[in-house]
Amino acid sequence: MKKKLIIFDNDINNFNFNNIKIKINFVIHLAAITNAEKSFGNEKEILKNNLFGTKRITNYCVKNKIPLIFASSTSVYGDQSKIINSSNNKEKKIINPQSPYAKCKILEENYIKKNLRKYSILRLGTICGVSEGMRFHTAINKFSYQVSLNKPITIWRKLYKKKRPYLVLSDFVNLIFFLLKKDDIIGIFDVVSENCSVTEIVKKIKKFKKKISIKFVNTKILNQKSYVVIPDEIKRKGFRFKGKIENEIKKTLKILN
Repeated sequence: MKKKLIIFDNDINNFNFNNIKIKINFVIHLAAITNAEKSFGNEKEILKNNLFGTKRITNYCVKNKIPLIFASSTSVYGDQSKIINSSNNKEKKIINPQSPYAKCKILEENYIKKNLRKYSILRLGTICGVSEGMRFHTAINKFSYQVSLNKPITIWRKLYKKKRPYLVLSDFVNLIFFLLKKDDIIGIFDVVSENCSVTEIVKKIKKFKKKISIKFVNTKILNQKSYVVIPDEIKRKGFRFKGKIENEIKKTLKILN
């Protein structure tokens, strides 16, 4: 890709957009306070930072007629008994955010849709995979970290067989470049590499770490909501998911061991 990528490393709530003196073709908005579980009791800060920041960025895009790529989350669906796909992911009844983080994402999405003509809202599955700034508070990365230290995998008992959507980081990066090249993909899209239960994740880890122990607890840990998301709409646009959770586990364990 010949277009130059410029990263503005600044606080989105204080950044002076008037300082941008170059032509911007796209804005990719990734900045946010994340972690759905820890957003409980932190509602005011989530709204102040995430919603206010997104409004500022959206207003800048509106003023300058710039397309926006926004990172939302599949956590807006909450706990679901039905499979989520393009036929129902825009229905109000399917939106069931359970955390302040997820509720704020819906407010951000609505503001973007109301004010901006060209946008791609990406509802991302839980990120997994190796990166310089990878975190270990989500299931796959956390479990890999625990077994690398020969510690038991800590699992909420009721979550063991429940499925959730995951997104391999390389798929997300490739999707960003895909959208930049297409230049005309507008709407809300689910972005998921695989849907896996904790049981399936543990089996994948065992392929690389034979002896692991599991500690079941009755207290809620991580994000305990269960749902399956099929990213059929973005696939129809021509994007292909290539990332595999199993490969990311292997790479993560190799780095940690």
